[in-house]
Amino acid sequence: METTLGDRIKELRSELTQEALATILQVDRSTLASWEINRREPDIATLRRIASYFKVSIDWLVGFDAEDSSSDQGNCIRESIPGYQANTDKRWDKVITLAEQYGFDPDLVCHILELNVKLTLSLKKDCYPKKTL
Repeated sequence: METTLGDRIKELRSELTQEALATILQVDRSTLASWEINRREPDIATLRRIASYFKVSIDWLVGFDAEDSSSDQGNCIRESIPGYQANTDKRWDKVITLAEQYGFDPDLVCHILELNVKLTLSLKKDCYPKKTL
């Protein structure tokens, strides 16, 4: 029998309660429970947080096996990571590294930065109203 995403999450969580892991992942406990019984699946951002927290790959979480799929490739184009230029800005990598060094969740820092931008834009509108003719 194939191991499901829910089985893998439950296996990784074995040392934690659902409540504890839900808090770490910033989701409701009922949401986590629905993943574990394969009623629902987490979005890609949450899969990333799960993989990062447990130090596993997203491929492993979702049960992807490159060897199994290589026989199905046929004439499909094979893509590889080195074929892409890194789109991440080195400054953003620095923000993530600093957040982790100081014990902050990088996703939380991202939300704070987004709020800061929204606040700055709203203040800018208040300070520099549009000119009317």
